[in-house]
Amino acid sequence: MKNKLTVAFPTRPNIHNIKWLLWSLDKQTFQDFNVIVLIDSKLSKKKFDDLKSQSLEWLQNIKDKVNFISNVNSDFIPQKWVSYVRNYGIKLADTEFLNLFDDDEILKPDYLEKSFEIYGVISNETQNLAPKDENLKKSSALRASRIAGQGSPLSKGGHCFSAQSSSEWQQQSKWDFILVPKLMFRQTWQIQNEWFDYYNFWTSRPHSFHFKWEKFAQIQMFSGNSLFGPTKIFQEILFDERFDFVYEDLEFTYRIHKAWYPIFISSELEIYHMERDKTLLENAWIGSEFQCHRKARHRMRFIKKNATKFQKFQFYLLGFRAQPLRLIFKIIRFAPMKDWKILIWALIRGTVEWINN
Repeated sequence: MKNKLTVAFPTRPNIHNIKWLLWSLDKQTFQDFNVIVLIDSKLSKKKFDDLKSQSLEWLQNIKDKVNFISNVNSDFIPQKWVSYVRNYGIKLADTEFLNLFDDDEILKPDYLEKSFEIYGVISNETQNLAPKDENLKKSSALRASRIAGQGSPLSKGGHCFSAQSSSEWQQQSKWDFILVPKLMFRQTWQIQNEWFDYYNFWTSRPHSFHFKWEKFAQIQMFSGNSLFGPTKIFQEILFDERFDFVYEDLEFTYRIHKAWYPIFISSELEIYHMERDKTLLENAWIGSEFQCHRKARHRMRFIKKNATKFQKFQFYLLGFRAQPLRLIFKIIRFAPMKDWKILIWALIRGTVEWINN
C-alpha cells in the first residue's frame, strides 16, 4: 500500500548527519511515509553499501522505508549541485505529500504528525478566504505565466489564491499550499530567521518577516528547504537548475508564490538546524570567492527571470548598486585585508558575466 508522505533530502554524504536525521525520522509518531536519501557524491559499490549499512544500523521502524539513490543504483549524476539533486528526489516522489529537508536537520518526535495537523488547521481556517466566482476566471495559461515568472500575483500583504476555475475550487476539499517551520539554531531557542514577506527590488534583497503572536502567517519566500505540501506543487514548479548554489531556495519559493500557491509559516512547527559554525560572511553567502561569484550572478538571474518591468526599473535605478555596495562594506569590515581583492572581484565578475550574457 502506498504511503501518504515522501521525505527526501540530499547529502554529500555526511554519515553523521544522515544517521541523526534518519534516527529522528525513525522515532516519529507518524509513520506513514517513505524516505529518499540522495547521495550527491560519486561512490563505488562498496562505499555505497557501507554507507547504507552504517546509516541504517540505529533504525527500528523505517529500515525498509529508506531508499538510497546514487550513481551506483540509478542514472543520478552526482555533483550537479543542489537544485538538480532536489528535482531528482521530487520526481521520484509518488505520494500525496512531500517533505524536503536538509541533512543537517533533526526533528522532534511529533514533527510529521504536527505538520499534517497544522496543515489541516490552516486549510480549514482559510476556506473563508476562497475568492468569489468573478475573481476566479483564471485560465491555465495564467498559471503557466506565473510559473514562467511573468506578471505578479496580489500585492504585498494580500492573499494569493490558487488560479483555477470556480467549479474546480468547489470540487477541492482542501486549499493547496506549502507549509514551512521555524528553524531553530541547533537545540536552542534561537530562531534563524529564514522567512521573507516580499522581495524589495529597490534594495535588491528579500524583506525579513518577524513573527508577533500569529499561529501562522503568509510569506512569499523561504530560505531553507524544510518544505511540506502536496507533491503535485513541487512537481509542477521544480527548482531551476541554473540556480546551482545560493538563491535556489529563494527563487523556488518565489515562483511557488507567483504560481498562486500560498506559503505559510507556523509558529508551532519547529525544526532543529544543526548547521556547522559559520563566520558572519559565510552567513551572508560571501565568505569565499565562489560564494561571492554565485550570489552576484544569481541575483542578476533572479531579477531577469522574475521581475516585472517596473520592478526591473526599481532594481536598475537603485538595487543594482545598493546590494554590491552593502556587501563590499561587509567584506572590508569583516574579511582579512588579503581577501578583499579576491572577494570584491568575485562580486563584480558575477554581476558583469550575467550582464554580458
